[in-house]
Amino acid sequence: MSEASARRKPSDQPALLDKELEHLPPELRWREWMGRIEAVIFAASEPVTRSVLARVVGRNCNIDLLIDDIRAEFIGRPL
Repeated sequence: MSEASARRKPSDQPALLDKELEHLPPELRWREWMGRIEAVIFAASEPVTRSVLARVVGRNCNIDLLIDDIRAEFIGRPL
């Protein structure tokens, strides 16, 4: 087991991610969450559940609004 995984409990992960970004202004925190959601979705080989997405941004984030903003950024861009 690595040192990092020894310090971190899986059940603590969502709260840890929220707290890790508390120092950022809200707009930068939002951009970070968008990037995390985008990375998980694009890297996944199958549809990603909301509970999985909540683990990378924290349970208090509005995943629907994050996804709406990601979609808006991709309008007119070929993927």
